[in-house]
Parts: sequence; structure tokens; C-alpha cells
Amino acid sequence: MSRILISHIRFWSRFTPQNDEVLGECTIKCMENTPVMTPPIQKRPQIVGEVYLSVIIPAYNEERRIGKTLAQVRKYLDAQPYDYEIIVSDDGSQDTTIPIVKIIQEGWPQLRLMATVNNQGKGAVVKRAMLTAKGKYLLFTDADNATPIEEVEKFWPYVETFPIVFGSRHCRGAHIHIHQATHRKWLSRASNLLIRFVAVPGVWDTQCGFKLFERNAGKNIFANVKMERFGFDIEAFVIAQKLGYPFKEVGIDWYNDFDTRVRTGREAIRTLKDLFRIKWNIMNGRYDRVGYIQDFTLPRRS
Repeated sequence: MSRILISHIRFWSRFTPQNDEVLGECTIKCMENTPVMTPPIQKRPQIVGEVYLSVIIPAYNEERRIGKTLAQVRKYLDAQPYDYEIIVSDDGSQDTTIPIVKIIQEGWPQLRLMATVNNQGKGAVVKRAMLTAKGKYLLFTDADNATPIEEVEKFWPYVETFPIVFGSRHCRGAHIHIHQATHRKWLSRASNLLIRFVAVPGVWDTQCGFKLFERNAGKNIFANVKMERFGFDIEAFVIAQKLGYPFKEVGIDWYNDFDTRVRTGREAIRTLKDLFRIKWNIMNGRYDRVGYIQDFTLPRRS
């Protein structure tokens, strides 16, 4: 573990500016290379503390990947014309994930760490971060960076119409560059078909870890989410429908990481149990009692 920690210290030391002049030059170069497709905001907000995008990264024993992922996220977001924050929501990691993130925090004020002592589940730590995030838009993405942060640019054209825009590996426009093992691929497809049939008709990929929420929609939805593990995505869509929020599925570029923390068989069983718990809740009208904690305003449909 100490070797991994030392390697991250050396890696991130390269990002520390030597003086204000160097920092200014880097900022100018980043702005010059900003992609043509940008969000509606054309300049940084003038109100102190205003955050346009919150990026939530759930993490569990991610010491080998979290440093690289955060470096890629920072490189992209520092070049954008809006203010942002990053929330790493740790789920009781037993390795050096938390010390690594704390080291990176020292030179990155936009980075926040939320940690819990015990493992609670991905759904629990995503919910906790969603409810504390400050951004106008809330994006959660996986720690393996399977969907590059740049893919968020595909979402901006839809945010004025849809309060929820999410990435998909299985709809038109999606490109899978590194494929999963055959058994994982077929299990994923079978799971998606079952989820569509049982709980969320019309959605091709509920489980892709790249979803963007308008702030009020995200907080209203996740305040009602009860599933603490991988079934939380499914429940979030069911609650969104009950609350009247439309959503848009967008094909994204996706790269499988073979060094995954997910154990196929065990998590498939857990997700299946959650799916049928959700179906039971639907049949018994439990989601008819969901409510709002923020203003409810639907975007204007064009």
C-alpha cells in the first residue's frame, strides 16, 4: 500500500503550479483548447460560490484507479468555462483510497471527500453525495472512468428539456471500445431486458454509471431512494416517473475496465433481489407516496 501511496504523491506533485504566472499560462492554454460544444453558460459565474456542475464519484477500494481518474477529470474540468466541484463518496474502503484522495485534495480546493467507516453500498453513498451537492447539475460517474468525463458534452443539448439525461451502452450512438468478457456481456443484456420488462419500460440501459440530474430533480429523486446497493439506479428511474420527470437516454463511448470491483454472480443476485423488491413496492403503491424536498419545476418542452 505504501508504494501505491508514494507513487500517487509523485504523480500529483506534477500538477502543483510553481508560481501564479505558470498557473495563469496553464489556464489560458486550457481555455484556448476548450471544445466548441459547451454548456449554455459562456463565462464563469460571477456569484461567489456558485457551482455549475457537481461530479460525484462513488469509490470502494479504488487505490489503483482513483488517482488516474481524478487527474483526467481535473484536466477536463479545469478547461471548462464554468465552476465545478468533485465529490468522492467513499464506501468504507479498506485500502489507501482515502489517504490518496486526501493528498490530492491539498492542491485542489474543488475536491471534497465524504467517507464512511462501514461499507453501505453504492446506492447509499451516491444518495448521500447527491443530497449535499451544490451544483446546478449533478453528474455521477464511476471511479473506473469507463465513460470518459468528456462524454458529458453530449448531454448539454438536452438539459433545457429533460431534467435527467443519462448515458447508455445499448442505444443508438453508443460505442463500446473495450468489451466486457462474454459472460458479463450476456448477463448485462439479459438483466437490462428483465429490468425493462419488470420495472422501467423504454430504457435500454439503467445500469450505466454516467447520469446527469438537474439539481432539484436529483435531490427530489434521491431523497426517496431506499435501495442501498446496485438496485438504486432502477429505483431512481421508477421514482423519477412517479414524480413526473421526463428523461433522455444518450449513447456514449464506453471502455470496459477488467480490474473491476464488481463480482458478477454476487452482485447480479443482489440486483435481482432489489429488482423484485422494487416491483413489489410498485404493486403495493409504495412509490405513490414519494414527495418533494425541493421546488418542482419541469423544464419547458420544445
